[in-house]
Amino acid sequence: MSFSQLPAELQIQIFSYLRVPDLKSARGVCRRFRDHASVSLFRSIVACARYQAMGAFQKVALHSVYPTYVKEIIFDGSMYDGGLANNEYAYQQRADDFEDLRGVVSWARRSRFKRYQELYKEQEDIKNGHVLLQTIARALEWMPNVFSIVYSPGPHHIPGEAKLMKETIPRGVIATHSSFLTPRRGKLQDGIHHVIGAVYIAQYTGIREFKVEPARHNPSKPGTEFTLCAFDFEEPGHLEAGKYFFRHLHKLELSLSLLSPLGRGAAPVGREALDCLANMAALLLEAKDLRDLKLHLAHYDVSPQRMYGHIIPHGQPIYPFLGLGAKWPNLRSLSLEGIYAEEEDLKDLISRHKETLVSLQFSFCSLFSGKWSNIVDDVVYTTNILPFVLGRVHETTIRDVPFSNIPDDEAERWQYEGQVQVNAEGERYFDEPPDKSVYAWRNQGQVEA
Repeated sequence: MSFSQLPAELQIQIFSYLRVPDLKSARGVCRRFRDHASVSLFRSIVACARYQAMGAFQKVALHSVYPTYVKEIIFDGSMYDGGLANNEYAYQQRADDFEDLRGVVSWARRSRFKRYQELYKEQEDIKNGHVLLQTIARALEWMPNVFSIVYSPGPHHIPGEAKLMKETIPRGVIATHSSFLTPRRGKLQDGIHHVIGAVYIAQYTGIREFKVEPARHNPSKPGTEFTLCAFDFEEPGHLEAGKYFFRHLHKLELSLSLLSPLGRGAAPVGREALDCLANMAALLLEAKDLRDLKLHLAHYDVSPQRMYGHIIPHGQPIYPFLGLGAKWPNLRSLSLEGIYAEEEDLKDLISRHKETLVSLQFSFCSLFSGKWSNIVDDVVYTTNILPFVLGRVHETTIRDVPFSNIPDDEAERWQYEGQVQVNAEGERYFDEPPDKSVYAWRNQGQVEA
């Protein structure tokens, strides 16, 4: 039997494994291939604050058939920067960081800066005029099967934008000198507010998954990392829209930087940062129907002071401010990364959800008090959680010495790894490397014999 004679459902399944260029080629073979390849081609659709890309988004939304294929909206979070658009010197200074933008004659450099200005103005007009908000809200009326929203640091380009992207500084690159900074850096993150607001305006209840992708840290495609600034809600309606959005989620994957897009020097600090964290905690509290939760704090540092000392005083864990004190009655999987906590905090979190949890992972987490061995014992002997995985976790103090002060070669042995296994007799045990055992150090810092 030839491929063209296969049943429609098999063809659609096979096409789902192809890349976008191959899907586009397949659509040109015949009408049947066009229809079946389109199911995968239009499964995901990109939204962003750019007229050309939003035109393509709207074209799909207005099609007679394609809107029913859309299952996922990917928001391209990469943004043009006001600090570069409003100062040519700052722009040209940053342009020299990119090989393909250096060595250009002065008149061409000037014209490219002007083009960047136009793109920035277009971006701000789309957001300030609520074009992005209204376009997505209207599209959701025609896309009944969308269940997932993805925040991508980006950048994502449609084919028609490729040339423009090569001639200007990539979206996500920002001015570095303090004199070029725009007054409110949180505006780099407010595009996602429009997406969530659109779901609220449309009263769309079908969004079950929200995924925030980690930044790729690729110099040629930097993008705009999801930071604490995303929870800077200027109006009460923003929080209400966020609660509506989170209320219907079953799956949340949140890769979050506690730093601002400019790094430590311009991060939200003190009360401003705590307000942002309080907003995030309120949203997590509203997500009563969560089944899967992944909360990863980016830019992990063995020194909590360097990682989040601009938010809370030195010597305190970040855990109480993250909204993890909520109870999710249906939670099945939990993954935490980059979290500083107390032993009792994590044991309480596990206890509250041990009747439903089947998967648990801690990576690059640290305890201000207590021992990881006690947490391991609790999971092994009082729960049925499997898998349970530790990945390079540690205690913040070893023999009364801050972990951040321990030499790298010695610190390696105090970063524990392992996972729960079940032997032939059905007994649970914690399998770990002998040189990184959580049981090697306990009882108030006494080394086992």
